[in-house]
Amino acid sequence: MDIYSTKFKGLKIIKIKKFSDLRGNVIKVFNKKKKYSKFNCFESYTSFSRKGAIRGLHGQKGLYSQEKLIYCLKGKAIDLAVDMRTNSKTYGQIFKKTINSKNSKAIFIPKGFVHGLLALENETIVINFCSSPFYPKQEFGVNFKSLNINLPKLKFFISKKDKKLPNLKKILKSSK
Repeated sequence: MDIYSTKFKGLKIIKIKKFSDLRGNVIKVFNKKKKYSKFNCFESYTSFSRKGAIRGLHGQKGLYSQEKLIYCLKGKAIDLAVDMRTNSKTYGQIFKKTINSKNSKAIFIPKGFVHGLLALENETIVINFCSSPFYPKQEFGVNFKSLNINLPKLKFFISKKDKKLPNLKKILKSSK
């Protein structure tokens, strides 16, 4: 497992080692001994997405904020995180990384970010390890389409709930 820092404090890219033989592959997605964080996994979610599916961007407020470890088991996705920590040098900036089952990269996202992904292939399977439980009343988010980033030309599939999320620029203006 190799760990790489990014310009976002605490956000890491983790290169997962694959062990292969004639039976196939084995990967160790999480290793508590690695010192990229004091991450304690409380619960885990697996998403199964079709090409064009947008999930997020979601986060939790204050004491309920979560660290996340994201890994693509199958398919390909654009992983996105926005730094919502008002005291951060990268406040409001967007982290964007393509993850897939071939490049064996995981993303560690610290507390204070909203997170989401866009599936680029059918049957994209992504596992999310979270440091604390999901509290719906503490959840907030950013509308995916409000991000000023280049996205592939796809037919997007987005939940009704996520379509109603606020625009990033509005959130940033209201926090000044």
